[in-house]
Amino acid sequence: MMNVRNEPLYPGIQPTPLELDLIQSSYLRRLKHLAHYGAGSFVSPVTHSRFEHTIGVWKLAAYFFPEHHLLRASALLHDIGHLPFSHAVERTLGYNHHQLTLKYIQSNDISSRLKKAGISTDDVCHLLTNQSPLTGTDLVLGLDHLDSFIRDTYMMSDLNRDPSEILTNLSCTEKGISTDQQTAEWLLSIIVKDHTYMHAPMLKAADRLLAEAVHLHWFSVKQDFSFLIDAQVTAQLIQSPNAKARSIIQALLFEPNRIHVSETITGTGYVVPKGKIYHRLPLINGDEMTQTDQASTFATELESMLKEYEVCLK
Repeated sequence: MMNVRNEPLYPGIQPTPLELDLIQSSYLRRLKHLAHYGAGSFVSPVTHSRFEHTIGVWKLAAYFFPEHHLLRASALLHDIGHLPFSHAVERTLGYNHHQLTLKYIQSNDISSRLKKAGISTDDVCHLLTNQSPLTGTDLVLGLDHLDSFIRDTYMMSDLNRDPSEILTNLSCTEKGISTDQQTAEWLLSIIVKDHTYMHAPMLKAADRLLAEAVHLHWFSVKQDFSFLIDAQVTAQLIQSPNAKARSIIQALLFEPNRIHVSETITGTGYVVPKGKIYHRLPLINGDEMTQTDQASTFATELESMLKEYEVCLK
């Protein structure tokens, strides 16, 4: 198997026997085949999988809480319920990846591995559904999103700092990430950069088009979608009995020049919803920064990216 210690962003962590066992499960291996940026992977040179993100979150959990084996195992399992192409089609098909994650954790494959290490599936599910260092709080940045923002920006070649050096300026409590003023400002800057990319019109349009193609195809074939990988979905859409679904996947794969995105809503194309923003902030020396002028400016900048678009195929 691959050496997970070679993940490039954070210091090497020695996996425990349980962690190696979980990484070998089909639930973790499947994440290698799910694009973190969803359908954006069709139109962007920035591609990485849910697996890389999961390993990153696990390494952060182990770095800050080396003896917290429940947290470390939960970090590895926190995303196993994701659908193909991550968030791109979840709402369209009426799934909830958080609920699927809890269901998969209770499966015999995962529960038996946890049981051998003396960890309860109920404890893992409780940790993942309540405030923890992984999730942070409603206001405070947790380890899950910390890795996403660092990793996405790194993949955009726009990180501009060594993440291993950054970790020395961070601490993590049950509330989430805490740091100094200067590092907090840097974290806000990469969160803005990542949002700028996530809300790029073409990336959002790709997600919307894929969701439409999947809806058209799966409405016809009516089969379970949740545990497929990206390649299986793509292959089915290429051969879909629905002509519109085939046309959309053809454009996403081979003819992105056919994709036209506009801020003008005419009613002739597919409406691309505004999406959402992740506004959680690090603590500064243990104190919340939500009431500061800096936090207000940050929130305004993120909210300015929430735009509705229309996409059509030429």
